[in-house]
Amino acid sequence: MKNAFLLLVSLALLIGCGQTEKAHDNTAKSSTPTTDSTTSASAPKPSNCQSVVDAKNLGKADVYQESGKSIKVTLTLNQDSSSTQSANSCYFNNTITVMATKKSGSQLFKRTLLKDDLLYFTKTDDAINKSILQKVIYKPTFNGQRYITLTMHLLEPDSKKTMDYTLFMNYFGEIVKVK
Repeated sequence: MKNAFLLLVSLALLIGCGQTEKAHDNTAKSSTPTTDSTTSASAPKPSNCQSVVDAKNLGKADVYQESGKSIKVTLTLNQDSSSTQSANSCYFNNTITVMATKKSGSQLFKRTLLKDDLLYFTKTDDAINKSILQKVIYKPTFNGQRYITLTMHLLEPDSKKTMDYTLFMNYFGEIVKVK
């Protein structure tokens, strides 16, 4: 008798909870398309944005290899789909693709970096948010250290102020430190 009663109570709870979740799911599904359509319609699209990098430099791979290291680093600057609004105009953001390969040709890592990756390592983010990634330079270390040193050169379009951040990346593509 106890088993039948427990079975009946648990069955009633399962049915009751299942109906509540289905009702909640249906209301969530019906409200989702209206919120998506309004947000996508009201989102401003960048028009007539400029680039701070010459078009001939975009997509061009720069290859670096040190004699003391057994890897080759390839840096490719590309235009990002996002933009930064300034007081006078808007500017397209840029990305850098870092690919490290061994002498044998096998790939160690491939990573795309944004200026936003610096936000995790800096205390002030206002200057980084207003700036555009202009170029990235490979800095040779001249030793057998197992890290890659890159300098990200950021440009604030309105004031033409430049900022340099040095990134230290390990051979797994992780940013270890930023100066």
